[in-house]
Amino acid sequence: MISNSSSLLRIRDMKANSDLAPPGAPRCLPPRRLDRTPHFLPPPGSCDAHVHVFAPDSAGHLAARRSYTPHLVTHEQYSGLAERLGLERAVLVQPSVLGTNNSALLSALSEHPDRWRGIVVIPPDLPDHELADLHTRGVRGTRINRINPGGLELTDIAALGRRLEPFGWHIQLQINIEEIQDLSALARQCPVPLVIDHLGFARPEAGAKAGPFQSLLREVEEGRLWVKLSAPYRLSRSKDYEDLLPLIDALVAARPDRLLWATDWPHTGLWSDMPDDADLVDLIPVWLPDEGLRRMVLVNNPSDLYWAT
Repeated sequence: MISNSSSLLRIRDMKANSDLAPPGAPRCLPPRRLDRTPHFLPPPGSCDAHVHVFAPDSAGHLAARRSYTPHLVTHEQYSGLAERLGLERAVLVQPSVLGTNNSALLSALSEHPDRWRGIVVIPPDLPDHELADLHTRGVRGTRINRINPGGLELTDIAALGRRLEPFGWHIQLQINIEEIQDLSALARQCPVPLVIDHLGFARPEAGAKAGPFQSLLREVEEGRLWVKLSAPYRLSRSKDYEDLLPLIDALVAARPDRLLWATDWPHTGLWSDMPDDADLVDLIPVWLPDEGLRRMVLVNNPSDLYWAT
């Protein structure tokens, strides 16, 4: 069963740390302490494809325009967690609150150059030699986030994609698919793959037959989109996220070779109901009941997308 965090902890934490949070950007909950190991053991080489980390000095780099103030959890904390969860590789994703200052992410990559990869946020005019340097440091894509404040616009995709194509990178999108008028046109204009965060924020109550989700499904079937099976707590309204199963089943039936799995640790931007990471890992065999599927999504797909170049 999915556990909840106490409201008392939330209130105490927000008051104690209000100095870091400008108006409109309250301090969110910290990740839960891992009290147990998961019942399910991921296959060797499994990858957590969506993780955020910070550095002790990240408070000085937080964007003034942001929707939350994070806890400054470090890559060392994540590394210890991942070991207990049975996850051997990870993809570090630049959080919106740090803007284009990727220093914490790059520092973390230098500690685990073989096992970790990175997705940065960059200005569209970043010189090619700096892109090449980022590539050598383990970066394999850039992120456009239309859920949180700041960042690039979707209109930047085509030009940005042309710049990234020689490096074998992709563009990661945090979008609500219901707010995209023509997802197909967006995918077709981009010369590099698009990776959609958190099931595209699809509403489970709308169902797998809903127009926006069907549009997502078509582009996945065509191979133009990858989708992360992640952050169910941001979407679900049911116990143990059961209402997401029709969406996940549809994606698995369409193109399992275009799916990734992730914890979304440390689950930023939450003020209640902080998920238990052991619970999230134990969802893997529910979502991916076949051993071959699990190896594809957890091992083979991230190898192809993040480690092939």
